[in-house]
Amino acid sequence: MVSVVKKKVNGKEYYYLEVSLRISGKVNKVWEYLGKEKPSQAELSKKKKFLEENALDKYYAKTLKKFKFSFLSRKDIAEIEKVNGDFLARFDKLSKKQKENYNKDQVVHFVYTTLRTEGVDVDYSDVETAFEIIDKKKNEFTFDNKVIVSSSMITGFNYLSKIKINKKDILRLHGIIMSFFEQESPGQLRDDQRIIARFNPSTLKSQEIDYRPPSPNKIPGKLENFFDWFEENKSVYPLELAALVHLKIYLIHPFKDGNKRMCRLLFNKILQDNGYPIINISKDTSEYFKELVKSVESGNEIFFVKFCHKAFLKQVKYRRLK
Repeated sequence: MVSVVKKKVNGKEYYYLEVSLRISGKVNKVWEYLGKEKPSQAELSKKKKFLEENALDKYYAKTLKKFKFSFLSRKDIAEIEKVNGDFLARFDKLSKKQKENYNKDQVVHFVYTTLRTEGVDVDYSDVETAFEIIDKKKNEFTFDNKVIVSSSMITGFNYLSKIKINKKDILRLHGIIMSFFEQESPGQLRDDQRIIARFNPSTLKSQEIDYRPPSPNKIPGKLENFFDWFEENKSVYPLELAALVHLKIYLIHPFKDGNKRMCRLLFNKILQDNGYPIINISKDTSEYFKELVKSVESGNEIFFVKFCHKAFLKQVKYRRLK
């Protein structure tokens, strides 16, 4: 609720609009200067409405100054910051054990969804088993292929905090997550032409989308251009940057297989490096592919960036922590 308040400054009285915002579990005040005299009722109503709509923007003004952004609005980013701040405040209240259980659940669910979305036949219990083996840090052996594939993805996820966005580390990450699939040349750039296909329900067949990834001989150059772009755009707002990294790697399609897995891992690396929680970006599989392909075919990045924004709010705002 917006209220009119008086403040004394150097013995003189001034009018301000005041609104209270609950952020990160605390009440914070935002003010808008009105002047020495109270505005007319009509003018006051306009100013109140404006402050109500832009209070978060005003509160996060310093944060907004730090970042560049092209596809998300100031209001979008202010809302993301509030949702993230509220989430972190709730997370900080958990016990050490609760935090460990929460982190485990997030990683297991991300790996399970990511693999299943790519048609890899794993069960949730396989991913849980793989997590427990890795978490215990014991030299346990298994001949269960599903657990092995899950272990590779979990290891890759755990590796994110140790890597940089460069060719050496990207190849290493791909080598880890695709280690079980030797026929797909883990850790190596593809040497053949690939297409991107989608299923057509009316024909019951897959068909190539209206975009073809670059030929093998162009991939090294495309990747170098991507790394140069990344270095020049580190100040882009993290969620927008994460979405663009995902999209640009997908467009290059540098590997024989595992490209989307790599995209989703790098998406979360950008978020984690900047203090944001894991996002299971392909949780809503149909919408994920729809907006991804829309951006790819149209050459317009906004569709996928907006989808990522929507997914972040949906998954973090009401995320259960216990």
